[in-house]
Amino acid sequence: MEMHPLPFTPKTLALAIAAGLLVSQSVTKAHADSPPENEWICSPDAQGGWSCGLAPKKKSAIKRSPLPAEVVTVNNIAPGMQKDTAKKVSAKTRTAPPATETVAVSPAQTALRKTLDWVPASQLTPAQRAGQQFYSCGAYIEPERPGKDFKGNPDTQPIHIDADDVKYDQESIARLNGNVTLRQANRLFEGDNLTLNKLENTATFRGNTRVREPGLLVLGQYGSANLNTGEATVDDAAYVVHASNVRGQAKRVVRNGDATIELTDATYTSCPPSNNGWLLSGQKVRLNPNTGFGSATNATVKVHGIPVLYTPYIYFPIDDRRQSGFLYPTIGSSSNNGFDASIPYYFNLAPNYDATLTPRIMSKRGAHLEGQARYLTAQNKGEIGAAALAGKDALKKENRYYDQQRWLISWNHTTTLTPRWTMGIDYANASDKQYIDDFGTQLNLSSSGPLNQRVGTKYLGGDADHDWQLKLDAHKFKNMSETSDDPYDKLPQIELKGTWFTAAEINVNYLVDYTRFSRSDNWHYVNEVPDPDFNPGDDVKKSLYDQGYGIERAEGDRAYFESGASFPFTASYGFITPAVKVQHVQYSLTNLNKQEVIDDLKHYGFKEDDYTKTPSTTVPTFSLDSGLYFDRQITFEETAYTHTFEPRVKYLYAPSVEGQAMNPVFDTALMDFTYSSLWRDSRFTGYDRLGDANQLSIGFSSSLLREKDGFERLRFALGQTLYFKDRDVYIDPRTGEKNKIHWDINEQEQYARLKDEMEEPTSPLVSELVYTINRASSVQQDLAWNTNSNQLDNYGIYYRYHPQSRKVFNIGYRFRSQADRYVKDEFDNNVIDSAGHYETASNDLSLSDVSVAWPINNQWSALGRWQYDFTNKRNFEVMSGIEYNSCCYQLRVLWRSWIEPDDNIDHPTKKSGVFLQFVLRGLGGLSSGSVSNYLSGIQGYEQDEK
Repeated sequence: MEMHPLPFTPKTLALAIAAGLLVSQSVTKAHADSPPENEWICSPDAQGGWSCGLAPKKKSAIKRSPLPAEVVTVNNIAPGMQKDTAKKVSAKTRTAPPATETVAVSPAQTALRKTLDWVPASQLTPAQRAGQQFYSCGAYIEPERPGKDFKGNPDTQPIHIDADDVKYDQESIARLNGNVTLRQANRLFEGDNLTLNKLENTATFRGNTRVREPGLLVLGQYGSANLNTGEATVDDAAYVVHASNVRGQAKRVVRNGDATIELTDATYTSCPPSNNGWLLSGQKVRLNPNTGFGSATNATVKVHGIPVLYTPYIYFPIDDRRQSGFLYPTIGSSSNNGFDASIPYYFNLAPNYDATLTPRIMSKRGAHLEGQARYLTAQNKGEIGAAALAGKDALKKENRYYDQQRWLISWNHTTTLTPRWTMGIDYANASDKQYIDDFGTQLNLSSSGPLNQRVGTKYLGGDADHDWQLKLDAHKFKNMSETSDDPYDKLPQIELKGTWFTAAEINVNYLVDYTRFSRSDNWHYVNEVPDPDFNPGDDVKKSLYDQGYGIERAEGDRAYFESGASFPFTASYGFITPAVKVQHVQYSLTNLNKQEVIDDLKHYGFKEDDYTKTPSTTVPTFSLDSGLYFDRQITFEETAYTHTFEPRVKYLYAPSVEGQAMNPVFDTALMDFTYSSLWRDSRFTGYDRLGDANQLSIGFSSSLLREKDGFERLRFALGQTLYFKDRDVYIDPRTGEKNKIHWDINEQEQYARLKDEMEEPTSPLVSELVYTINRASSVQQDLAWNTNSNQLDNYGIYYRYHPQSRKVFNIGYRFRSQADRYVKDEFDNNVIDSAGHYETASNDLSLSDVSVAWPINNQWSALGRWQYDFTNKRNFEVMSGIEYNSCCYQLRVLWRSWIEPDDNIDHPTKKSGVFLQFVLRGLGGLSSGSVSNYLSGIQGYEQDEK
């Protein structure tokens, strides 16, 4: 399990391996005291030291990549030169400067840094290019060399030293000059000069130094090593980490005896050579390969040379291991929160435990703290989180929670008791319904739906002949909407369901569900009014709630039973499945006022004798489902396809059972009618309405499948239901409301539409179409046409052109016929016209949606979305922006104007803003506003922020 996403790519700034691995260890006890015809070959001995000896010198197999010419041209002696010539040139070699000497950066050194294995994009092979992002300017490609692919422990491998000239004296000083190479397995050191002091057991090197390990390259001009302590120093170093595509420089690299690395004036960037689009620099950087973390003091992030972020201390990983420390800070600004800055601290408590604590400052609201802890064991896993303002909310404008404590908690837990038995907890709570909208959270919670407060267990039982499961839940909901009703809590819900496969090929299904429904006293949303506790200038509204009215006040127990059997006959050419089942629902209701219920249900012709607290309904159902399979091979546009045609017919019968008006509506709704509705046994979700039916559904589907790979070019489906009897069971939209002044929909028209639908002899003619023009573009359409009134009930069409991740164009239109709505005034009350009637307006959904993300060139892209409400003649959302991509950073600027979905349609509050997102590739991002959320509306657009 991946416990935590960390801000640095593994092995970031891993020049730790540089001098230490290849200098301090590789040449330990190795010194040259032989003529140049021989070479030293060393290997580890049993005591942990080195066993070295002379062997005839072989021609070097290492092909060095070309290096810029040195300013001091006294090295690089070719192997074929005469010995005396080599000695003369060697004698001109300058003595290596002491460690404290400042080495000037020459033009040759500058050129040397441009040879960090960088290959421009134009020179990459097709295979190398395939692994790069679209914005890539190139890649660091490690060249082939001996030992590169070695996979064992290099510490146990012999050391090979090679040079053009070796000179030694009686003071035990050995000087290796010209094309010096030192290799141990996959480690490689190259340079112009190497000096070994046997008495002091030290080594110094100078000139075009190159140090390699797999995935790592370090270049330097001067260095030294103490072979007794393992301490090594490299001055004026440049480095690259190939896999992470990052590079940097350091004035000095010190490898301590404990293998920790200290860097002075170090830099880090993912930008290509000669491009410092962004650069992280630290005065002192410390890397610890033993623990896998690094730290930097006085760290500054610059963008094109302009400082954008400073932190006195930063802590980051250098490999895959998780480590405690500060993660990257985030900084932003918004109208609600003002200046907004946070910096998370990550606690790596154990391999299977961790936590994150995020202090945050908002100039308009105050200090904020959020914490998250995760755990993982053999039987348990989970996450605990909490967040709160340190004091009271300081924002006064348009904030109903001004001067209040605000907080959020959550706990998600799963326990595996046995391979078949699990239990879980999913609990979240907040101080108010606006918390997540105002502050956001990293706790994986949504503000668009209610917060879950559930504890439950599930057992999976049975064998090959009998499959069953038992589930027990206690489920509450925290409504996070200020303008909607609270849902029912389920305390508890017990469900047992299963299927028995008999020897006679009869499948027996059963389901038992017991649920107790309840909710708080004030659950029913009425409207919003100005809050009298605030100054009118603060524009603060208050939501009003009441206890509901009539049958909708009901609480209590519901038991549902269902049992049935099916006998499927299947063959390669079709199927036929007869099935029978019996459904029964039983209630025990509380919290009802008898007279209110009678008044509320009078639309049904409800009488006083019909009132009961224990209503029940039993409905038997019979169905006969059948279908055929036809296919043929055709050729279209010189491509072979399989054309399928699958007609299907289903008969469904369920008698009408009266008295369901007394059944409350706990969790049930009428489903939209689509092609898949033709084959369902019920037109309702949930168990509060057991629908009647005497109908025959007829339809077909047809597909065009490409033979070579099964690619579906076209799919079309069409069908309709014939009703042999009017439907009697429905959910009356007129119930549950006492004061019409706050009604949203014209309930009389809504009811009239429902009654007409139930009395029509046929359902709407429904169809689905998916046409994939090619891999880049497709058309989808769904339609419901009322053949009885010759009008459109529901229609949607969408076209998408998506040839690549950056290039997408969507255009769509959705229409749904709906009952008229009531016109509202600015206080959300119904408007009364001159005749004393409530004024109405069309409420049909007629919405277009156009979105685009289109590259102008390899760096610039245009972004946009436009949603237009034809019914109310207004822009629902307009968004336009630009995106800039370079090799090392990404910039997005968006302008957005929108209306909240739950705003008063007649008096909406239009909002607009400019939002900025800036992403440093390989480091992190600084952003304001929910840019990523806004861009998610461009379907198919991939937000590449790596």
